[in-house]
Amino acid sequence: MLVKSVSIGELLYDVFPDGERLGGAPSNFAYHLESQGGASSLVSAVGDDPRGTSAIDSLRESGVDVGGVTTVADKPTGSVVVELKDGHPSYDIIQDVAWDHIDLTADTASSAREADLLCWGTLGQRSCRSLQAHRQLFDLVPDTCLRVCDINFRMHFHSEEVVVDSLKRADLLKLNDEEVQKLRGYVGGFAQNREFLRELRHRFEIQTIVLTLGSAGCRVCAHNTDFKAPGLEVDVVNTVGSGDAFTAAFVMKMLNGADLWDCAWHANRVGAYVATQDSGMPKMPDEYRVIH
Repeated sequence: MLVKSVSIGELLYDVFPDGERLGGAPSNFAYHLESQGGASSLVSAVGDDPRGTSAIDSLRESGVDVGGVTTVADKPTGSVVVELKDGHPSYDIIQDVAWDHIDLTADTASSAREADLLCWGTLGQRSCRSLQAHRQLFDLVPDTCLRVCDINFRMHFHSEEVVVDSLKRADLLKLNDEEVQKLRGYVGGFAQNREFLRELRHRFEIQTIVLTLGSAGCRVCAHNTDFKAPGLEVDVVNTVGSGDAFTAAFVMKMLNGADLWDCAWHANRVGAYVATQDSGMPKMPDEYRVIH
């Protein structure tokens, strides 16, 4: 199945000590959904600057539809200063940048009305303007569209209103072992992850929740199933983007008819592979793709 995907949110450059690389969770997701054999459209914004031009060119070359990426003349393309410790990142996210000023385009509206999948996060909704763009997009996608929320708590850029609204809209929720702790601070619930995910799924009527656990694999909670899939031990270089790759691989496999165990195993493999690379958007070998 050719999965038509729309993702919305931050498009930025991750600035590492040894250089900068294109990133942003929704942008990483769009890249990886495309690399899994889907058709990706990205909704975001860049500045009228060299970084913005480079970002659009790079995504276009990878096959991502960038018709929904606007240029904001008086704001810079987003950037994040990333520090790595044992391959794991901490972030200093620059404020009031282009992706804080997302507007929907005619191309976006057209893509949204035909979408099989919509993916968003919480960080991309930090400004009033981009929050409004998200909510407009939510109203454009068809009822049959799979709505995927990939929680990404970064610094102080999250609020109870945005988090709860996203939970209410999600068909599939993906979060990691750090984010699940912060989520409890907003919605309360059981201390044990297994019981908390079950409670969360029923409370917000979420079809599927996926909790990633790094090298320990992932836990999947859905109707009549609750299991932990084993992970893979790899030599970690950089985990930035590996979670987004995991999400893209999981939903691509799911929308092509695989059972949840196969989805989890495939996503674990893809996420682990990306963690061994020095970029969140590496070239994906055929053995890690759903559709070659």
